[in-house]
Amino acid sequence: MAWVVAAWAGWAASATTSRANHVAFVATTGELEVAVRAVAAAPIVGFDTEFIGEATYDPKLCLIQVAAGEGTFIIDPLAGLDLQPFWQALTAPGREIVALAARQEILFCLRYAGRPPETVFDPQIAAGLVGFGYPLSHTNLVQRVLNLKISGGEAYTDWSRRPLAPRQVTYAAADVLYLAALRTSLLEKAAMLKRTAWLRSECAETLGRVISGENEERWRRVSGASGLSRRELAVLRELWRWRDSEARSANLPPRRIMADDLMVLITRRGPSKPADLFSLRGMDRAALRRSGEDIAAAVRAGLSLPEAELPVINRNDDPPQVAPLTQLASILTNALATEHQVDVALLVTTADLQEFIRWRLRGGEGGEPALLAGWQGEILGRPLLDLIEGRTVIRVADAASSTPLRFESR
Repeated sequence: MAWVVAAWAGWAASATTSRANHVAFVATTGELEVAVRAVAAAPIVGFDTEFIGEATYDPKLCLIQVAAGEGTFIIDPLAGLDLQPFWQALTAPGREIVALAARQEILFCLRYAGRPPETVFDPQIAAGLVGFGYPLSHTNLVQRVLNLKISGGEAYTDWSRRPLAPRQVTYAAADVLYLAALRTSLLEKAAMLKRTAWLRSECAETLGRVISGENEERWRRVSGASGLSRRELAVLRELWRWRDSEARSANLPPRRIMADDLMVLITRRGPSKPADLFSLRGMDRAALRRSGEDIAAAVRAGLSLPEAELPVINRNDDPPQVAPLTQLASILTNALATEHQVDVALLVTTADLQEFIRWRLRGGEGGEPALLAGWQGEILGRPLLDLIEGRTVIRVADAASSTPLRFESR
C-alpha cells in the first residue's frame, strides 16, 4: 500500500489546514505501534469510524481514522491486528476525543476499550451553540466554520470490501483531517460569546446520555409499546429478552429475528401455547416456528409474573391545559433560540417543556426540571417562568417582519 500512502500524504500536505499532515495506512503490527505512540502522545485526538450496521447485531467496524499530533492514521480493523493497545491509548485519562456526531464512536470505545473517552468534543454540537446551525454534516461544517470546500461522495461505500480505492481512503482521511481546526475555531467563537462552559456542558451531557442509554431498559423502545398495560409490558419485556438473546447468538439485527409489530401483536394476544402462536399472521416463517415453544414460554413468564414485579407505566395523565401551555412555551423557546443564536433542537425538546409545565402545575413540587439548570436555564429559566406565571404577554408587533412576535412584561 506504499504507493497509496504516498499519494495520500501529498494530498494531505496540499490541504489547507493549521498544520502539516502525514497520512499513513495501518495494516501491520509495526504500523499500528507507530499510530498508538502518536495517540498516546497527543492530548487531543480527532476520531472517526466507518462501519456497517444493517446486517449484524452490533455494527461491524470497518475502518478507524485518527488524527494525532502531525499524523493522520487510517487503521484497518479487518487486518487481524490486536487493537487493544490502540483502544486503551485512545480512552486513556487526560485525553480529549474530537468526534463528529460522536454516539457510535463512544459506543465503539465502550465495546472495545471497556470504558468511554474521558472527554469528548463534538463539533456538531458546538456549531449549534454558537450560531452555525445544528445538525450540520461534516462537509457543511468545514465549509461554514473554516470556509473550505471538501468533496463527499463515499457515504454509501461498502467499507468492508478490500482493497480500498485511493478515493475511499482520501474521503476517510478528510473526516479527521479538519477536526482539530474545527475545534479551535468553534472554541474561539464560544469564548467570544462567553459560551465555552455551554459547549463543555452539552458535550459532557451527550457523553453521559450515550453511556446511560446502554444501561437503560431498551425494551421500552419497541415501536407500538405505548398503550400497553403493565401485564402486557411484562410479556413484551420477556419477548424482547428472548429476541435479543437470539439476535446476539445469530449475530443478526433483532428485527430480523422478529419484527416489533409482531412482538406487540403476540403481547396483546397473549398466546401461551405454540399452537395459538402459529395462528397469528407473521408466524409462518420456519425459524419462528422452530422457536415456537421458546416464544410461548416467554409469554407465559410474563403472564405469570407477580403483580408487584410488573413494569411501571411511564405515562402521564396530563390535565387538558398541558398541551396549550406547552405550545405557548414552544413559541417562546423558538424565539429565544433565535435571539441567542442557539439551535432550538439543542436548547429544548417538547418533552422538556411538558416536564416543566407539569412541574409548575404541581406548584413546583419535586426537583426542578432539567431545562431550568445549566446553560439552558440561563436562556430559558426566567422567561419561561414569567410566561407561565402571567408576567409576560405575547403580541404581534409586525406581521411582515421575519420576527413578528414581541414578548413584553405586563
